Amino acid sequence: MNLPNEIRATFNRNIILGVGTLRVYKEGVLFLTFTQNDITITGNYFTIDISNLFPDNGDYYILFDEGLITSIFGEHYSVSNPDIWKFTILDGEFDSNDFNNEFLIN
Repeated sequence: MNLPNEIRATFNRNIILGVGTLRVYKEGVLFLTFTQNDITITGNYFTIDISNLFPDNGDYYILFDEGLITSIFGEHYSVSNPDIWKFTILDGEFDSNDFNNEFLIN
């Protein structure tokens, strides 16, 4: 399974890092917690390195505190609704018996 090496969020304005937490939930249970010390800001996006994490299949969502991320104009961003930033990790759904070596053979 190849997963991204980072959590990344892009905004429509440049952002400033504040104080707070970003939490990742799996199946509705707290799975990972990151603080401002784990977040890198570059212009209008932030990243969190997750290259050493090995998440399993499941339903996930991400929440983060108001005040953790602020625009350069003072707008505070947060995610407090589990339906906003959700995703699912699944194994590929195919069986090797579904394929043969006759593809593109005349």
